[in-house]
Amino acid sequence: MDVQVRVRRSLLDAVAEVLVADPGASLAEVAEAVGISRTTLHNHYATRVDLLRAVGNRVIDLWEQAIDKVEDGPDGGLRAITELLLPLCPQLAFLWRNPSFDKLPDMAERWVVAEERGLDVLKRAQKHGVFVAGVPEWWLLGTFYSVLYVAAEMVTSGRLAPRDAPDLVLSTYLNGIGADPQPGGTHHE
Repeated sequence: MDVQVRVRRSLLDAVAEVLVADPGASLAEVAEAVGISRTTLHNHYATRVDLLRAVGNRVIDLWEQAIDKVEDGPDGGLRAITELLLPLCPQLAFLWRNPSFDKLPDMAERWVVAEERGLDVLKRAQKHGVFVAGVPEWWLLGTFYSVLYVAAEMVTSGRLAPRDAPDLVLSTYLNGIGADPQPGGTHHE
């Protein structure tokens, strides 16, 4: 891999960390936080929009690379996708919470493709019997990413150990958090 490409990727990863922590950070604040001059940052990205687009594309690259690593198994790859995406959730959250990305057609297309590829893993898990049949695809996808996001937030806040996160995500996603109804008891629907 070209040294320039590695430098640019590592710069984008560092910038993404800064912007995840402070989405409104100025270019000067971003440059200072990653330990480069504002001029150096401008040499790579002329405007904040250029920088945001580059970070967004880098996040989608990481998302796609994670999904590429998921192999089919008894659970359709559900545990693998969970373990691979959890560490990326802060960057994914930056992508999901930044409405300006919706206005960039190339970014929106890549985002949809990545989501569809993630959904393919969930549908494969459904075919393996991990989920009941008939659950709408949009619900499979939305609840999965929501539980991942919350787990990542709890890891970041120190409330959840990173090693415990995949099990908690899968337990919550597959079983919910409601109590099992007692035999002969009242079940709320």
